[in-house]
Amino acid sequence: MTSARAELLARLRDRAARLGDAPLVVAGDTVTGARELLARTEAKVRALGELGVGPGALVGTVAGPPAEFISDVFAIIEAGGVAVPLSRKLTRWELDRLQEGCPLDFLAAPPESPLTLAGPVTGCGDRALSRGPGRNRPAFAEAATAQLTSGTTGRPRVALRPAAALLAEADHYRDALRLTPRTTLLCPVPLQHAYGFGLCALAAPLAGAPVRHLPPDRPRMLLRELAAGDVALFVGVPPMLRLLAKSARGPVPAGRPVGFLSAGMALDAHTAEQVAVRLGGNVGEVYGTTETGPICVRAPRPWRPGLRRPGAPLPGVKVTLAPVPGDAPEAGAGTGSGDATRADATGPRDATGPGAGPGAGTGLVTVESPSMMLGYADGDAVDTGPSRGGFTTGDLARWEGDDLVLAGRLSTCINVAGAKVSPEEVEAVLLAWPEVASCLVTGVPDPVLGQRVSATVTPETVDLAALDRFCRERLSDSRTPHTFAAVAELPTTETGKVIRPRNDQ
Repeated sequence: MTSARAELLARLRDRAARLGDAPLVVAGDTVTGARELLARTEAKVRALGELGVGPGALVGTVAGPPAEFISDVFAIIEAGGVAVPLSRKLTRWELDRLQEGCPLDFLAAPPESPLTLAGPVTGCGDRALSRGPGRNRPAFAEAATAQLTSGTTGRPRVALRPAAALLAEADHYRDALRLTPRTTLLCPVPLQHAYGFGLCALAAPLAGAPVRHLPPDRPRMLLRELAAGDVALFVGVPPMLRLLAKSARGPVPAGRPVGFLSAGMALDAHTAEQVAVRLGGNVGEVYGTTETGPICVRAPRPWRPGLRRPGAPLPGVKVTLAPVPGDAPEAGAGTGSGDATRADATGPRDATGPGAGPGAGTGLVTVESPSMMLGYADGDAVDTGPSRGGFTTGDLARWEGDDLVLAGRLSTCINVAGAKVSPEEVEAVLLAWPEVASCLVTGVPDPVLGQRVSATVTPETVDLAALDRFCRERLSDSRTPHTFAAVAELPTTETGKVIRPRNDQ
């Protein structure tokens, strides 16, 4: 067993010794203390070992109930296996699809779950553990987790991460957010999601920070929990924050401002303002990927107009802005890290005024980090190519001082007569219109310009003529949507992120 694997459980043991029965994981009326979480984990380690779980074995675990899932993850890693976090909403078809590309050797799920593998089912603590066909994967021996990418713009891939990367991620969150046993988190984010997994299933338990888990679609319940006054950090995503702010009758009456943390997609200025004004909270943001772990973590602070996001890279994380394919090299491209070292000799570039797109000083984000993956699962092998020399996220960004400012994704850029338009930046303008709940901006073919911008918004009652006027006051001609549509709903992921169609669809 590697020292990093042993360190994960050693830290949990230390927390159990220090905290005893103090609540660590709370889900509804079920309260699990640190000592009980450790006991469940150690019992599962023994059971997994007896069932043959060892280096390279892929063990899927359904992300719920929270205490069972978290103890599964620590136990699988301690037993030498590879934990594969899976959604509670995973369908049989999706499981079969996963088995085609990356077959699980074992699957841990609630006893009542219909999700099982083809082999026999045995008990593992309060979980039902079913067996798959089993296979020898020596290439996976270094991996501690196999995490599915979101797949919002293509088929999900499986990122293999070592235990040392998980420790680095936990340390980054602990230090950036100052997590301690006195920091209570409220988490409605699914735990298999890279953000929820890294912060609430990994970093918080290791820091001894208690986490309360609630469903994301119950804003009134979330607001009541916030009003109790002891929650320090709300772990959310932009659609959830918008719903919460819309449902609030006034600022959360807590003794101190709650920190509202956002991740999973860009946090637009209008949503940040609504959190500050309607909820009376501080606003923070996480930028990261499943493959790299967190890249930037800006702790919650009072919101102010013009605040650049997501901020400086974490200590030890090196960010390089590589040239955008097809563009001439920009003087503003360079590197940055937690030590604020940069290769940009021209100083800050301001490309944020009206009509500015992902142009001057913009590059492709490439990351080298202690929390990044080994590579992608490729059959029974590990494809290390995407990690070699740094992982290119596909995000476009620019430097402003030592802060990284995101400008969309290369794969979704719309080419309007040669001008690259970031749909994410146009969507931020649409979301500032009070009637718009969610939106999707895409490119549609145009015989003269190549592409034009098209916008779809929800709900279907949005006044499109008024929205058109609103956009024309704020966007240049190439970025203003040429067509608008209003629909009742848009397809989303489990966290509320609108699913963007692939460019080849």
